[in-house]
Amino acid sequence: MHRILAVQNAACEHLGTLRHMFEHDGFSIDTVNAVKEHLPDSLEGYDALIVLGGPASAYDDLAYLKREELLIQDALKHDIPMLGICLGSQLLAKVSGARVYKGHVKEIGWYTVSITEHGLRSVFRGLDDSILVFHWHNDTYDLADYAVRLAYSSNYPNQAFMLGNAIGIQFHVEVDEDMVQEWVEEYRQEVQDAGIRIDALMHDIRHRARMLEHTANILYRNFRSMISLYKNAGK
Repeated sequence: MHRILAVQNAACEHLGTLRHMFEHDGFSIDTVNAVKEHLPDSLEGYDALIVLGGPASAYDDLAYLKREELLIQDALKHDIPMLGICLGSQLLAKVSGARVYKGHVKEIGWYTVSITEHGLRSVFRGLDDSILVFHWHNDTYDLADYAVRLAYSSNYPNQAFMLGNAIGIQFHVEVDEDMVQEWVEEYRQEVQDAGIRIDALMHDIRHRARMLEHTANILYRNFRSMISLYKNAGK
């Protein structure tokens, strides 16, 4: 059985639709809320690491983020498949030595990203070269010299990247209507300060949830293949 460590940085920012995909295929998922719970010291016994989003910034001086960075370093050192989403991708960029910083525009809602040739041959294989996805971030990052860009947009040149077996994705494919509702309730002031209408945000997720789940499923299948290759290599 494949075993995954999923690290949450906020209770409302969880695996979402990805959870039932992993569980359907028999994966064992250990979920740890890094803010409140103890993280393991290493990834020994795990076949993949997933680091999820949260309200903190990768450059914040927080003890639990430093512990996550150690796990990401462990994944990179041992070539363990990793998926970092939003804050998770920013932490991956930071660990690789790249700069993480506040962006020039806050993206909350739906924005189109373009997939690079390398992205279409790897984790985004099976998708079009331009996809509409959900965003909720204000930070961004540069890429380390040895990182490979997988996706970009008109607002930000780096929306997804790869470092060996590690994937960082700035946007969200894992959300559904219930999850966005959780975020709206948790981060209501942020939404209002951004001048975004909550009813419009919920209307859009209701009508685009099926499309986004299709995107998530393709990403999941490609990441699952990475895990299987790692497992079959006997590592």
